[in-house]
Amino acid sequence: MATRAGYEDRADLGNVEPEDILSPRHYAAVRRGGRLMRSLPLWCYTSERFWEAEKERIFLRSWNLIEREEIVPKAGDYHSMSFLGVPMIVVRGKDEKVRVFANTCRHRGAMLATGSGNCKAFRCPYHFWSYGLDGRFIGAPNYNDPEGRPLIDGTNKEEFGLAEIESGTWGGFIFIRFKEGPQTLEQHLGAFVESLASHKLEDMACARKVVYEMDANWKCFVENYIDAYHIPYVHKDSLAQWKSKEAVLVPSRGQEYVVFVRHDEGSQLLLPFPGYDGFPPMPQIDPDRTKGTYFVTLRPGMMMTLGNDGALLFQSEPISAKKSRLTVSSLFPKSYFGREDFERLSQNYYRRNDIVVVEDKEIALRQFAGIQSPYARIARLCSQETDVQGLANWIVDQVVTPETGETIAAE
Repeated sequence: MATRAGYEDRADLGNVEPEDILSPRHYAAVRRGGRLMRSLPLWCYTSERFWEAEKERIFLRSWNLIEREEIVPKAGDYHSMSFLGVPMIVVRGKDEKVRVFANTCRHRGAMLATGSGNCKAFRCPYHFWSYGLDGRFIGAPNYNDPEGRPLIDGTNKEEFGLAEIESGTWGGFIFIRFKEGPQTLEQHLGAFVESLASHKLEDMACARKVVYEMDANWKCFVENYIDAYHIPYVHKDSLAQWKSKEAVLVPSRGQEYVVFVRHDEGSQLLLPFPGYDGFPPMPQIDPDRTKGTYFVTLRPGMMMTLGNDGALLFQSEPISAKKSRLTVSSLFPKSYFGREDFERLSQNYYRRNDIVVVEDKEIALRQFAGIQSPYARIARLCSQETDVQGLANWIVDQVVTPETGETIAAE
């Protein structure tokens, strides 16, 4: 039993936020391996200053998944949303290209659109400035100087188009980044591109989406997804009932983590119990991938369980240090939607999610509530939590800048 005296060692606790929060010396324990593996200091989950550093050095510069292309299926379709608190418009142009714009008029900043719909152009409700589907400036009525001369003409018209947010697509997913980063989208995706190719994610569609507003730091659910240690306990009567033959790790080249878990039959998008019958394997999948399930993550906040019959997508979006939004989407091949038994069989997948995903959500909330205790301490990690430490080291690599004469290399 731990004593009070033992918990007075602040270096061991890691829950007292230091003034120099980004000094490498505070993260030395994260760099240790073997029996000394540790997770992040606890302030990394509760500090608004650390979250602001993550936002600036990770999320603004990384490729972030925001939606599926199917959210705007036809030319002129638009969908308004926000990410990291930034209002945006996703729109499909006349050229069929999907673009993402800041949802703010270039005049006085009013939001151009709300909800979803279809239009030929965007018109600001405040002063009726208008913009094309490709973001170009169209016109501003009566926008003249005191002498009656137009303030916008052919010499400066290009300056007033909508602010476009850099975006790209892969597998039917839309990704954005707010600032220039070191990798192209394809480089960021790494082994995703070829490893998951035969599943044809671009030919899938979302059948169900559930959004959880989480009173927890964004890292809590991401860590839980990659933590193998919790499965026999949190999921003892659900996911742990699957018996796997082996796990094959795909070497990483970008910000991805890909592992393929082999099992005899079925899909881990279901549970191995009577009454959980599902869809047949997709015919186009590579033969050596029909008996197994992919578990993948794409840093910073995308996770996906990819079976031979569909996919379960997770997005962990930070709101603040202590709040996040977890979006869970069930994807199936578009061809399945026309099956007579689609509604009946899809319910088995949702039923599974309402058990397994809720178990994960609840344990992430309980963990976050617990680490705010003054008696919580930095965890020493076991062999089944090496991926948790890997994420911690990646975060430190992105956020913490080495000081002069100081190193944060692994010990």
